[in-house]
Amino acid sequence: MVETLETLYSKASPASLRKVADHLTPLYQAWIGTARFCVLATIGPYGTDGPARGDLGPVVRIQDDKTLLLPDWPGNNRLDSLRNIVKDGPISFMFMVPGADTMVRVNGHASLTADPDLCASFLDVK
Repeated sequence: MVETLETLYSKASPASLRKVADHLTPLYQAWIGTARFCVLATIGPYGTDGPARGDLGPVVRIQDDKTLLLPDWPGNNRLDSLRNIVKDGPISFMFMVPGADTMVRVNGHASLTADPDLCASFLDVK
């Protein structure tokens, strides 16, 4: 089936392959730091979920070139994404900047924490 699908398309463009990195490059970090909006995608036994996340400042905090920190602000309390993260862990972010025609996607593995010091550090930002 995949082989049949691949016969219907040309090879991936070199530019689309060059942009893939196994870490957050300085360019990607700058873009993510500018983004005030992202879509968080998860998958798990409860299905897929893709809620929008946004903030007045940066939507995530960059801890290092392999780690993003995303606070969980009060919302509708459905917990769909959080349940998926607990059960499965794979995650994707799509960072967008209004007016730009480029997006940055980050794929990885997520975990949850209720560490009081880490949680408090996000309250200082608000």
